[in-house]
Amino acid sequence: MDVDVAKEIFSRLPVQSLLRFKCVSKLWMTLISEPSFKIKHLNHARNDDNSQKILVNQWYYHIDKIEQVQKLDCPDKHLQLLEIYPTLYCCGDGLALMEIYSYPNKHLQLLLRNPSTRESIVLPYPKIFPDDYCTWGLGYDSTSDDYKILKIDSKSRSEILALKSGSWRLMDKHPTDVHPMLMSTDSLVFVHGAFHWLISSLTKYSVMSFSISDEVYREIPLPEQLYSNFSRLFGRGVSVLGGMLCAYSHYVSNTENIFKFWVMKDYVNESWTELYSIQGTDLQSAIPKYMFSDGEVLLCCGHLHRCTYVFRTSKGPVGVWPQSNVILKGFVYTESLMFPKLIS
Repeated sequence: MDVDVAKEIFSRLPVQSLLRFKCVSKLWMTLISEPSFKIKHLNHARNDDNSQKILVNQWYYHIDKIEQVQKLDCPDKHLQLLEIYPTLYCCGDGLALMEIYSYPNKHLQLLLRNPSTRESIVLPYPKIFPDDYCTWGLGYDSTSDDYKILKIDSKSRSEILALKSGSWRLMDKHPTDVHPMLMSTDSLVFVHGAFHWLISSLTKYSVMSFSISDEVYREIPLPEQLYSNFSRLFGRGVSVLGGMLCAYSHYVSNTENIFKFWVMKDYVNESWTELYSIQGTDLQSAIPKYMFSDGEVLLCCGHLHRCTYVFRTSKGPVGVWPQSNVILKGFVYTESLMFPKLIS
Protein backbone atom coordinates (compact mmCIF):
# COMPACT_ATOMS: atom_id res chain seq x y z
CA MET A 1 0.00 0.00 0.00
CA ASP A 2 1.26 3.47 -0.87
CA VAL A 3 2.38 5.36 2.25
CA ASP A 4 0.35 8.50 1.46
CA VAL A 5 -2.75 6.39 0.85
CA ALA A 6 -2.14 4.49 4.10
CA LYS A 7 -1.83 7.78 6.03
CA GLU A 8 -5.12 9.04 4.60
CA ILE A 9 -6.94 5.81 5.51
CA PHE A 10 -5.35 5.40 8.92
CA SER A 11 -6.08 9.03 9.90
CA ARG A 12 -9.80 8.17 9.88
CA LEU A 13 -9.57 5.01 12.01
CA PRO A 14 -10.25 4.68 15.77
CA VAL A 15 -7.30 4.84 18.15
CA GLN A 16 -7.73 1.25 19.31
CA SER A 17 -7.43 -0.02 15.72
CA LEU A 18 -4.27 2.00 15.16
CA LEU A 19 -2.69 0.66 18.34
CA ARG A 20 -3.24 -2.88 17.04
CA PHE A 21 -1.89 -1.95 13.59
CA LYS A 22 1.42 -0.84 15.14
CA CYS A 23 2.17 -4.51 15.68
CA VAL A 24 1.68 -5.45 12.00
CA SER A 25 5.01 -4.14 10.69
CA LYS A 26 7.83 -1.72 11.46
CA LEU A 27 6.65 0.50 8.59
CA TRP A 28 3.14 0.82 10.02
CA MET A 29 4.50 1.39 13.52
CA THR A 30 6.77 4.17 12.23
CA LEU A 31 3.93 5.76 10.24
CA ILE A 32 1.45 5.74 13.14
CA SER A 33 4.10 7.03 15.58
CA GLU A 34 5.04 10.07 13.47
CA PRO A 35 4.10 13.40 15.12
CA SER A 36 2.71 14.71 11.82
CA PHE A 37 0.42 11.68 11.52
CA LYS A 38 -0.83 12.10 15.09
CA ILE A 39 -1.79 15.71 14.31
CA LYS A 40 -3.49 14.64 11.07
CA HIS A 41 -5.44 11.97 12.96
CA LEU A 42 -6.44 14.46 15.69
CA ASN A 43 -7.71 16.99 13.12
CA HIS A 44 -9.97 14.33 11.57
CA ALA A 45 -11.16 13.15 15.00
CA ARG A 46 -12.14 16.67 16.09
CA ASN A 47 -14.80 16.73 13.37
CA ASP A 48 -16.05 13.20 13.99
CA ASP A 49 -18.86 12.76 16.53
CA ASN A 50 -17.92 9.08 16.93
CA SER A 51 -14.45 10.08 18.18
CA GLN A 52 -15.88 12.02 21.12
CA LYS A 53 -16.01 10.27 24.49
CA ILE A 54 -17.01 11.33 27.98
CA LEU A 55 -14.58 11.06 30.87
CA VAL A 56 -16.45 11.21 34.17
CA ASN A 57 -15.51 11.49 37.83
CA GLN A 58 -17.86 9.28 39.81
CA TRP A 59 -18.95 9.42 43.40
CA TYR A 60 -17.27 6.09 44.10
CA TYR A 61 -13.86 7.57 43.38
CA HIS A 62 -12.94 6.30 39.95
CA ILE A 63 -12.86 7.71 36.48
CA ASP A 64 -14.87 6.06 33.72
CA LYS A 65 -14.65 6.36 29.97
CA ILE A 66 -18.02 6.29 28.28
CA GLU A 67 -19.39 4.62 26.17
CA GLN A 68 -17.54 1.43 26.98
CA VAL A 69 -17.04 1.86 30.72
CA GLN A 70 -13.36 1.68 31.56
CA LYS A 71 -12.06 2.22 35.06
CA LEU A 72 -8.85 4.15 35.45
CA ASP A 73 -5.85 1.84 35.68
CA CYS A 74 -3.18 3.23 37.95
CA PRO A 75 0.04 4.14 36.08
CA ASP A 76 2.23 3.71 39.15
CA LYS A 77 2.86 0.04 39.93
CA HIS A 78 3.66 0.90 43.54
CA LEU A 79 0.16 2.32 43.99
CA GLN A 80 -1.77 -0.53 42.42
CA LEU A 81 -2.33 -2.32 45.72
CA LEU A 82 -3.61 0.86 47.37
CA GLU A 83 -6.97 2.60 47.17
CA ILE A 84 -6.77 5.55 44.76
CA TYR A 85 -9.01 8.61 44.51
CA PRO A 86 -8.64 10.43 41.16
CA THR A 87 -9.92 13.95 40.48
CA LEU A 88 -10.40 15.28 36.95
CA TYR A 89 -9.30 18.86 36.28
CA CYS A 90 -9.51 19.41 32.51
CA CYS A 91 -9.19 17.82 29.06
CA GLY A 92 -7.80 18.85 25.69
CA ASP A 93 -6.61 17.16 22.47
CA GLY A 94 -7.44 13.76 23.94
CA LEU A 95 -5.37 14.44 27.08
CA ALA A 96 -6.68 14.61 30.65
CA LEU A 97 -5.15 16.43 33.60
CA MET A 98 -5.94 14.69 36.87
CA GLU A 99 -4.76 14.27 40.43
CA ILE A 100 -4.53 10.93 42.18
CA TYR A 101 -4.65 10.56 45.95
CA SER A 102 -3.68 7.14 47.25
CA TYR A 103 -4.77 5.81 50.61
CA PRO A 104 -3.56 4.94 53.23
CA ASN A 105 -0.10 6.35 52.43
CA LYS A 106 -1.59 9.78 51.56
CA HIS A 107 0.45 10.03 48.37
CA LEU A 108 -0.49 12.68 45.78
CA GLN A 109 0.37 12.66 42.09
CA LEU A 110 -0.49 15.18 39.37
CA LEU A 111 -0.87 13.30 36.08
CA LEU A 112 -1.26 14.11 32.39
CA ARG A 113 -2.91 11.11 30.79
CA ASN A 114 -4.19 9.94 27.42
CA PRO A 115 -7.19 7.73 28.27
CA SER A 116 -7.23 6.24 24.76
CA THR A 117 -3.62 5.02 24.70
CA ARG A 118 -3.39 4.72 28.53
CA GLU A 119 -0.10 6.63 28.62
CA SER A 120 0.60 8.82 31.65
CA ILE A 121 3.32 11.12 32.93
CA VAL A 122 3.74 12.50 36.43
CA LEU A 123 3.86 16.31 36.52
CA PRO A 124 5.54 18.54 39.13
CA TYR A 125 3.26 20.35 41.54
CA PRO A 126 2.74 24.14 41.31
CA LYS A 127 4.82 26.38 43.53
CA ILE A 128 1.73 27.75 45.29
CA PHE A 129 -0.54 25.05 46.60
CA PRO A 130 -3.96 26.72 46.83
CA ASP A 131 -5.67 26.98 50.19
CA ASP A 132 -8.93 27.70 48.39
CA TYR A 133 -10.61 26.84 45.10
CA CYS A 134 -8.55 26.82 41.90
CA THR A 135 -9.24 26.04 38.23
CA TRP A 136 -6.98 24.42 35.63
CA GLY A 137 -6.66 24.65 31.85
CA LEU A 138 -4.72 22.70 29.23
CA GLY A 139 -3.83 24.05 25.79
CA TYR A 140 -1.44 23.68 22.86
CA ASP A 141 0.85 26.57 21.94
CA SER A 142 1.47 26.34 18.18
CA THR A 143 4.17 29.03 18.37
CA SER A 144 6.45 26.99 20.64
CA ASP A 145 5.01 23.57 19.68
CA ASP A 146 4.37 22.86 23.34
CA TYR A 147 1.49 21.98 25.65
CA LYS A 148 0.93 24.33 28.57
CA ILE A 149 -1.12 24.10 31.76
CA LEU A 150 -2.49 27.20 33.48
CA LYS A 151 -3.70 27.23 37.09
CA ILE A 152 -5.60 30.15 38.65
CA ASP A 153 -6.83 30.32 42.24
CA SER A 154 -9.55 32.43 43.83
CA LYS A 155 -7.00 35.09 44.82
CA SER A 156 -6.09 35.65 41.13
CA ARG A 157 -2.70 34.02 41.62
CA SER A 158 -1.73 32.17 38.46
CA GLU A 159 1.02 29.76 37.45
CA ILE A 160 1.86 28.20 34.10
CA LEU A 161 3.68 24.98 33.24
CA ALA A 162 5.22 24.51 29.79
CA LEU A 163 6.02 20.82 29.38
CA LYS A 164 9.23 21.60 27.49
CA SER A 165 10.47 23.63 30.46
CA GLY A 166 9.45 21.04 33.06
CA SER A 167 8.74 23.61 35.79
CA TRP A 168 5.99 25.95 36.93
CA ARG A 169 6.35 29.72 36.55
CA LEU A 170 4.48 32.36 38.55
CA MET A 171 2.58 34.98 36.52
CA ASP A 172 2.81 38.57 37.76
CA LYS A 173 0.83 40.46 35.11
CA HIS A 174 -2.68 39.31 35.92
CA PRO A 175 -5.42 41.93 36.56
CA THR A 176 -6.15 42.49 40.25
CA ASP A 177 -9.22 44.73 40.04
CA VAL A 178 -11.63 41.96 39.00
CA HIS A 179 -12.92 38.85 40.73
CA PRO A 180 -12.37 35.52 38.96
CA MET A 181 -15.55 33.43 39.06
CA LEU A 182 -13.73 30.11 38.96
CA MET A 183 -16.54 27.98 40.37
CA SER A 184 -18.71 28.93 37.39
CA THR A 185 -17.02 26.38 35.12
CA ASP A 186 -15.33 22.98 35.37
CA SER A 187 -12.08 24.21 33.84
CA LEU A 188 -10.48 27.11 32.02
CA VAL A 189 -11.82 27.20 28.46
CA PHE A 190 -9.18 26.96 25.73
CA VAL A 191 -10.16 28.28 22.31
CA HIS A 192 -8.49 30.50 19.67
CA GLY A 193 -5.10 30.06 21.34
CA ALA A 194 -6.21 31.49 24.70
CA PHE A 195 -7.60 30.42 28.05
CA HIS A 196 -10.91 31.97 29.11
CA TRP A 197 -12.82 32.32 32.38
CA LEU A 198 -15.65 34.44 33.77
CA ILE A 199 -14.87 37.54 35.87
CA SER A 200 -17.00 40.09 37.68
CA SER A 201 -16.63 43.71 38.75
CA LEU A 202 -18.97 45.99 40.66
CA THR A 203 -21.25 46.57 37.68
CA LYS A 204 -20.88 43.75 35.15
CA TYR A 205 -19.72 40.30 34.15
CA SER A 206 -17.05 39.77 31.49
CA VAL A 207 -14.77 37.09 30.13
CA MET A 208 -11.04 37.26 30.79
CA SER A 209 -8.76 35.73 28.16
CA PHE A 210 -5.08 34.85 28.46
CA SER A 211 -3.12 34.24 25.25
CA ILE A 212 -1.01 31.10 25.53
CA SER A 213 1.73 32.36 23.18
CA ASP A 214 2.37 36.02 24.14
CA GLU A 215 0.80 35.78 27.64
CA VAL A 216 -1.39 38.86 27.21
CA TYR A 217 -4.62 39.35 29.20
CA ARG A 218 -7.71 40.74 27.47
CA GLU A 219 -11.20 41.47 28.77
CA ILE A 220 -14.07 40.38 26.51
CA PRO A 221 -17.44 42.08 27.17
CA LEU A 222 -20.51 39.87 27.40
CA PRO A 223 -23.78 40.77 25.66
CA GLU A 224 -25.81 43.06 27.91
CA GLN A 225 -28.84 40.81 27.41
CA LEU A 226 -26.89 37.99 29.03
CA TYR A 227 -26.02 39.72 32.31
CA SER A 228 -28.52 42.63 32.53
CA ASN A 229 -30.48 40.75 35.20
CA PHE A 230 -27.38 39.74 37.11
CA SER A 231 -29.12 40.14 40.48
CA ARG A 232 -31.24 37.11 39.51
CA LEU A 233 -28.46 35.31 37.62
CA PHE A 234 -27.22 31.89 38.66
CA GLY A 235 -25.31 29.09 36.99
CA ARG A 236 -23.26 31.34 34.72
CA GLY A 237 -20.02 30.41 33.01
CA VAL A 238 -18.11 29.91 29.77
CA SER A 239 -17.49 26.89 27.59
CA VAL A 240 -16.54 26.05 23.99
CA LEU A 241 -18.95 24.76 21.35
CA GLY A 242 -17.97 23.93 17.79
CA GLY A 243 -14.73 25.86 18.14
CA MET A 244 -16.60 28.97 19.38
CA LEU A 245 -16.45 30.65 22.77
CA CYS A 246 -19.77 30.06 24.54
CA ALA A 247 -21.29 31.95 27.49
CA TYR A 248 -24.24 30.53 29.39
CA SER A 249 -26.51 31.72 32.17
CA HIS A 250 -29.42 30.57 34.31
CA TYR A 251 -32.31 32.92 35.09
CA VAL A 252 -34.60 32.14 38.01
CA SER A 253 -37.78 33.89 39.08
CA ASN A 254 -41.14 32.94 40.57
CA THR A 255 -42.52 32.17 37.13
CA GLU A 256 -39.61 30.97 34.98
CA ASN A 257 -36.46 28.88 35.06
CA ILE A 258 -34.53 29.52 31.82
CA PHE A 259 -31.04 28.58 30.60
CA LYS A 260 -29.59 30.79 27.86
CA PHE A 261 -26.59 30.03 25.65
CA TRP A 262 -24.65 32.51 23.49
CA VAL A 263 -21.67 31.95 21.16
CA MET A 264 -19.07 34.35 19.79
CA LYS A 265 -19.12 33.27 16.13
CA ASP A 266 -16.15 35.24 14.75
CA TYR A 267 -14.25 35.82 18.01
CA VAL A 268 -15.02 39.55 17.97
CA ASN A 269 -17.32 41.34 20.40
CA GLU A 270 -19.90 42.17 17.72
CA SER A 271 -20.39 38.50 16.81
CA TRP A 272 -22.10 37.38 20.04
CA THR A 273 -25.23 35.46 18.99
CA GLU A 274 -27.88 33.75 21.10
CA LEU A 275 -27.67 30.07 20.24
CA TYR A 276 -30.78 28.82 22.05
CA SER A 277 -32.55 28.77 25.40
CA ILE A 278 -34.22 25.93 27.28
CA GLN A 279 -36.65 25.74 30.16
CA GLY A 280 -36.09 23.20 32.92
CA THR A 281 -38.06 23.49 36.12
CA ASP A 282 -36.15 20.62 37.74
CA LEU A 283 -32.65 21.75 36.68
CA GLN A 284 -30.20 23.73 38.79
CA SER A 285 -27.45 24.02 36.19
CA ALA A 286 -26.80 23.16 32.54
CA ILE A 287 -23.22 23.32 31.29
CA PRO A 288 -22.74 22.94 27.52
CA LYS A 289 -20.08 20.32 26.76
CA TYR A 290 -20.11 19.54 23.04
CA MET A 291 -21.84 20.53 19.81
CA PHE A 292 -22.65 17.66 17.44
CA SER A 293 -22.34 17.99 13.66
CA ASP A 294 -26.13 18.50 13.41
CA GLY A 295 -26.04 21.46 15.84
CA GLU A 296 -27.40 19.51 18.83
CA VAL A 297 -25.62 20.31 22.12
CA LEU A 298 -24.68 17.92 24.90
CA LEU A 299 -25.32 19.32 28.39
CA CYS A 300 -24.07 18.26 31.81
CA CYS A 301 -26.99 19.02 34.11
CA GLY A 302 -27.38 19.36 37.85
CA HIS A 303 -30.80 18.76 39.40
CA LEU A 304 -32.36 20.72 42.22
CA HIS A 305 -32.66 17.82 44.65
CA ARG A 306 -29.39 15.92 44.23
CA CYS A 307 -25.68 16.74 44.22
CA THR A 308 -24.66 14.61 41.22
CA TYR A 309 -25.02 15.22 37.49
CA VAL A 310 -26.58 13.65 34.40
CA PHE A 311 -26.06 14.21 30.68
CA ARG A 312 -28.76 15.24 28.24
CA THR A 313 -29.02 17.11 24.95
CA SER A 314 -30.60 20.48 24.33
CA LYS A 315 -33.69 18.66 23.04
CA GLY A 316 -34.15 16.49 26.11
CA PRO A 317 -32.88 13.41 27.98
CA VAL A 318 -31.42 10.59 25.91
CA GLY A 319 -30.56 7.02 26.77
CA VAL A 320 -27.14 6.80 25.14
CA TRP A 321 -25.34 9.07 27.58
CA PRO A 322 -24.63 8.22 31.22
CA GLN A 323 -27.58 8.94 33.49
CA SER A 324 -25.91 7.67 36.65
CA ASN A 325 -26.61 9.06 40.13
CA VAL A 326 -22.90 9.02 40.99
CA ILE A 327 -21.40 11.41 38.40
CA LEU A 328 -19.63 14.40 39.97
CA LYS A 329 -17.89 15.88 36.92
CA GLY A 330 -17.60 15.07 33.23
CA PHE A 331 -15.55 16.20 30.24
CA VAL A 332 -15.94 15.44 26.55
CA TYR A 333 -12.60 14.55 25.01
CA THR A 334 -11.47 13.55 21.53
CA GLU A 335 -9.85 10.14 21.15
CA SER A 336 -6.32 10.80 19.93
CA LEU A 337 -2.76 9.47 19.78
CA MET A 338 -1.32 12.69 21.21
CA PHE A 339 1.09 12.35 24.11
CA PRO A 340 3.65 15.09 24.83
CA LYS A 341 6.85 14.52 26.73
CA LEU A 342 7.81 16.30 29.94
CA ILE A 343 11.32 17.71 30.07
CA SER A 344 12.60 17.62 33.62
